Amino acid sequence: MKYFLKFSVIVSLQFISAVAIANDKDGAHRNLADAIICKGDPAQAVYELVEKGNNFDAGYAAYGFGEGTSYKAVAILKEPLKIGEATTSAVISETENSNFDFGAFTYAQFKGDYKKMVKLLKLQEIIPYTNESLGKFVSNPTGCPNTIALTPLENGEFLLGCGWHNGC
Repeated sequence: MKYFLKFSVIVSLQFISAVAIANDKDGAHRNLADAIICKGDPAQAVYELVEKGNNFDAGYAAYGFGEGTSYKAVAILKEPLKIGEATTSAVISETENSNFDFGAFTYAQFKGDYKKMVKLLKLQEIIPYTNESLGKFVSNPTGCPNTIALTPLENGEFLLGCGWHNGC
């Protein structure tokens, strides 16, 4: 049973990546979707777009600002990135968290039903939820290694991304 669950999660994540890459001219959507669900090097997916510079023909603009621990990079997408049924048009990677109740370092604010995303990614609710939790729902309650985190917002929106506790 344990191996079946691991297999089904891997297959689900492969499917999620496949859905996210429709109309993806240079791999940006695929890399960003993978980063949000903790595949590969999450921060590098956004930083690479910043290094390449804006590529409006490929459907994105990217900009990085700040220094050291206050660096933030943002990729804005012409076509929305879709994971499951939820969509976003921007992905952020930062070295310090900007959200009080969400601790992912590479993330996006999605529009959609967060409950469907929790089910799709097989996330677990954190009880008790504290300001040290990565999110209200996570893939790994210990926060180590990289952990998918989700925190619901208002108006059918939620934060979803990849984070970890320092010291992992």
